[in-house]
Amino acid sequence: MEYILNNSMKKVFPILFILAILINVLKSKADEPFFFDAICFKSQIDTLSRIDIYVLVPYGSLSFFKTGDRYVAEFDLSISLKDSTGKSLKSKSYPKKIFEKEQLETIGFSGKYQVFFDSFEVREGTYSVFVSLYDKNSATTYSKGRTTNALNFSRFEFAISGLMFLSDVEELNGKYKITPFLSDNLGNLDKAFIFFETYQKTKKYDSIDIVYLIRDFKGKEIFRSSRKRYSIKDNAQLFVSFSKPANLGQGTYNIRVVVLKPGASYDSLFKDYEILSIAERGFEFSPSIMNLVLSNLDKSIRQLKYVAYQSDIDYINEAKTYEEKLNRFLEFWKKLDPTPSTEFNEAFEEYYQRIYYANTAFKSYMEGWQTDRGMVYVVLGPPATIQTQTDFAYNRSYEIWNYSNRTFIFVDYTGFGDYRLYSPPSFSEKYSYKP
Repeated sequence: MEYILNNSMKKVFPILFILAILINVLKSKADEPFFFDAICFKSQIDTLSRIDIYVLVPYGSLSFFKTGDRYVAEFDLSISLKDSTGKSLKSKSYPKKIFEKEQLETIGFSGKYQVFFDSFEVREGTYSVFVSLYDKNSATTYSKGRTTNALNFSRFEFAISGLMFLSDVEELNGKYKITPFLSDNLGNLDKAFIFFETYQKTKKYDSIDIVYLIRDFKGKEIFRSSRKRYSIKDNAQLFVSFSKPANLGQGTYNIRVVVLKPGASYDSLFKDYEILSIAERGFEFSPSIMNLVLSNLDKSIRQLKYVAYQSDIDYINEAKTYEEKLNRFLEFWKKLDPTPSTEFNEAFEEYYQRIYYANTAFKSYMEGWQTDRGMVYVVLGPPATIQTQTDFAYNRSYEIWNYSNRTFIFVDYTGFGDYRLYSPPSFSEKYSYKP
């Protein structure tokens, strides 16, 4: 889904949309049946706001039944708006039936999707947008909600709209082609953009300064951008480039865009009297397992030691080029895929999720996946129960992991969390996916 924006246009976005593949969004699993966003903009009626709602439904998340020589999916999409008291104000429904000749299309092979756009004009206040998708073939309902604050923008000398994430911006002959990113999870984007509109009662400012801040879920500031100047003389819409800070770990965050009066100073530590307007929204940073794995292919190959034999690892490493090495690595996992007819490889995902959990939970003098506890966890998964004991006489700590048919005892001889496998004295099993 892309939108074309004209530098000289006076009407507010959206203007036109053209279907295109959103690669970053459509790598979805069953727990992401659709993606949606709701953004508040200024209405053409001065005292009202406009809540724009975007919904994207990937084919791969729908249930298709074969009828004759075609595959059929059928669903109802509903969008509803409620005020702060929970009172239902507006609702719209979109029944949809999809026909496909190729089975591969029904599992998301080429990234096909259905996109929906709607808009509600509202007075100032807090509103909740709810989107529900009823998949008729599976008789399953999926629902998501989002809260947004609508302002009477005409009350302010200067104001900005809600914030929308974009995955791409491209200039074409004086127009901008933008690709909205309809997920709160920015973990799979190397670079993103923040889109918003600016509104002025009088044409006082031809340019503005912008600083954006990122805070964690506790409100602690973890990043502050440099102060940059943007022209709004000919276009009241802005795209601010957003790159992932180096210290941004997996988690939930808030991004705040602060619009400042243009001044002689370019200090990002601005004063309160410089502020013209502020807007913020939450986002997640949870990179997909595939992105994490491919970000360091050599390391990911070393981490195969609990699922592959040394001959397998040597074969992958003997590749002459990076592309060949990557292909051999992916071919190895393709052989272990329990559902080869789908894009999602459950064994690959589970194995590397365990690797990354081990790195978080069992880090010692070495990375968590290399420790004895990490080894057992990666191969067998989480134990049914964990018991801890301390031998104060010898200053030793014990962890006892109980599985349904066996027990593992780990001992920390040093007191620094370096647990070693005590019983059984050795462990050489390989990981095997169990549904």
